[in-house]
Amino acid sequence: MELLKKVRLQIFFQIRVKLMSTSQIKWFDIFKFKGIGPLMLVVLTCLGISAFLGSQIPGLIAELSRTYDDLSLFKQSLINLSVVFIGVYLNRAIYQVGVNKFIQLLVRRVRNFCYEKWLLHYDVQSSKDKKTEAFPQGEVLARIMNDTEAFRELITSGTFGIFIDLFFVISCLVSFLKINLISGGFLMAIEVIASVSLIWLSKYMRAIYLSVRNAHGNMSRAVANVVGGISETHYTEHQMYASKSCEKKFTDFLNKQLVSNIWDAGYYSLAESLYPMLLACVVLIFPYSKITEVAVIFAIVDLIQRSIGPIKDISGKIANVQRAITGFQRIGGFINHLEDGFSSDKRSALGEAVLFDELEVNIDHFQYFSTKGQSAFTLKDIHFVGNRGELIGLVGLSGSGKSTLLNILAANIIPDKADIKLKSQNSNTHHSYPGEGPMDVVRYREQIGIVSQESHVFTETLAFNITLSDQIPENFNKFWAWIEEQIPYFREWGIKADTVIKPEELSSGQKQLLAAVRSCYLKKTIVLFDEISSGLDGSLEAALRKVVLLVQQNSLTII
Repeated sequence: MELLKKVRLQIFFQIRVKLMSTSQIKWFDIFKFKGIGPLMLVVLTCLGISAFLGSQIPGLIAELSRTYDDLSLFKQSLINLSVVFIGVYLNRAIYQVGVNKFIQLLVRRVRNFCYEKWLLHYDVQSSKDKKTEAFPQGEVLARIMNDTEAFRELITSGTFGIFIDLFFVISCLVSFLKINLISGGFLMAIEVIASVSLIWLSKYMRAIYLSVRNAHGNMSRAVANVVGGISETHYTEHQMYASKSCEKKFTDFLNKQLVSNIWDAGYYSLAESLYPMLLACVVLIFPYSKITEVAVIFAIVDLIQRSIGPIKDISGKIANVQRAITGFQRIGGFINHLEDGFSSDKRSALGEAVLFDELEVNIDHFQYFSTKGQSAFTLKDIHFVGNRGELIGLVGLSGSGKSTLLNILAANIIPDKADIKLKSQNSNTHHSYPGEGPMDVVRYREQIGIVSQESHVFTETLAFNITLSDQIPENFNKFWAWIEEQIPYFREWGIKADTVIKPEELSSGQKQLLAAVRSCYLKKTIVLFDEISSGLDGSLEAALRKVVLLVQQNSLTII
């Protein structure tokens, strides 16, 4: 039986590794947000208008040359051409406003989506893991901000302008076929080949940009580990690298950045040479096109000048597009990693706690990861039973394993040999942890409330911080009035249900107090308090102790 359980746990952890290579992020969920429909309609309409206006240009340019000798017709041709150009300008302005708004909402959506996934994710540790946190909060915020900043660069660099320009130029080329089939078809074929070639070559640039982005991330992490998070500090006062690790990662970043710069320069130089190449090609085809009108020649030269701009923009701005794609790739990898681990569903995370009568803890053995030759801290033979409404205190010397045991009970650490059961006598059922798979861990952890010295508080209203819900439940006001009656400290504090909390203005004790009230409101099955009373003033400690007693009425409380 013991061997079967051990094999089951090994398969359990291997499933996560296997899933990481197969799961795919559902990008449709990210792009599905409020307001995207009207914005996409505006953008697509502008692209259609651009194509229509572009189709008018070759004929108007040729007409301008033909009517040069007739003043009245020439003026009318100028007016017609001016109207089209004004339309092009206004259409492009509306297009850019629509795109800017779309990117603004998209960046906000991606950042919220990633942060929500991280909040619902559980960082768990076993004896095979070296550390508990794969993505600490500071790194998560920095990563999300950095990887989504590439989307903003698409706006500031005008990159999205190449799409409306391409629609305009393609329609110009199609329209020119009516004037001269041979020259128009040849020019279209050459420009399509040039554009496709530039886009095809850019996929190799994406791999280079991704390596630069990853190298920069590795360098920043190594530096932060050494200097306490100060960004871009690569040297000490003695003009030496902060560590061997920093030196290696900084050198790797510089080498990859150099390769990226070489690709940028070569790629843009190739695009710059397209204009004389196109003129030479058109001259070669002239004898076969049978063009005799100066107006048509004038229209061809004008068309080449107009079409070469967007093609050069592809080379100049495709780098921004590829950098943005690398940001998407890193975000996709980040979310896939979270989804392959342990995560609560958003709907179930706010659900009611399951009523239970008893918690039975049997931890036969747990040992932290250790390298060869090192002694590892071990917990073994821990057995106890707790009932709802009881308070259990964990007492021991520093380093005796109190925090480790609390982390096991919180499912932050999954022991190799343990069986923890939540029992309900009324329904004659029980829930086991670690159980047989990830969902058993998730279901168990959703019954746990944790109050620690680093309790998380959001920059939101007090009601949101307590209920963790955008729609404040009807019973909250009654609950808060009861809390104010039970704990006078809140009235002295002057905080109300609609007060917006600013975490930077709160003491650690006030954060713990709000987290404790949150556990009281959510009625978690088990509430764990981790050294919450250390360093608190008298009134705050008294308030916190009162909340503990209130929590104890409905939950098993472990301190």
